[in-house]
Amino acid sequence: MDINATMKLKYKLRFSDFLEYQLYASSKSKLHKKNRKKIRIIVPVIYFAIASLLSYINFVNQAIVIFGIAILWYLFYPLYSKWKYRKHFKNHVKENYKNRIGKELSIDFHENADFLETYDSGAETKIKYSEFDKLIEIREHYFLRLKSGLSFIIPKREVIDHEKFKKLFSDLNLEYSDESNWKWK
Repeated sequence: MDINATMKLKYKLRFSDFLEYQLYASSKSKLHKKNRKKIRIIVPVIYFAIASLLSYINFVNQAIVIFGIAILWYLFYPLYSKWKYRKHFKNHVKENYKNRIGKELSIDFHENADFLETYDSGAETKIKYSEFDKLIEIREHYFLRLKSGLSFIIPKREVIDHEKFKKLFSDLNLEYSDESNWKWK
């Protein structure tokens, strides 16, 4: 599994890079999707039950208001959820990545080697190409995903030759996913 090109990327990750990755990963998480869907449905069901009870005991006006709240929740929860998750991940990035924001990172792809080398904050790592799973492209980033589920965040602003960059991974027969139209919802 050798590559037929050499490339070195040297860059600093910004807060927005980490946030974009967290939002992307969340949008692909089955658990997060399931939880968001469940909350969108459960809350209105509870409100409907309360409205039905109020209607049964002749508090019709209050039942209509509660019923309206249930409908509004169902309609507007996706917007609220989008805002709430974004806020959550902003705090997550601030807390968990504060020591990595703005630090220089280097990734070296060597010709005729079976690994890439990374350097960051005094650490050097060699990762065999066979450990990579997929190259994902979104509008502003590439995510180079490992089989372990971890990913390298590579901002497109740091890649000079995008075709050469993608070719590095096609030469490795690595799965490529073009999700340029992905948007946080």
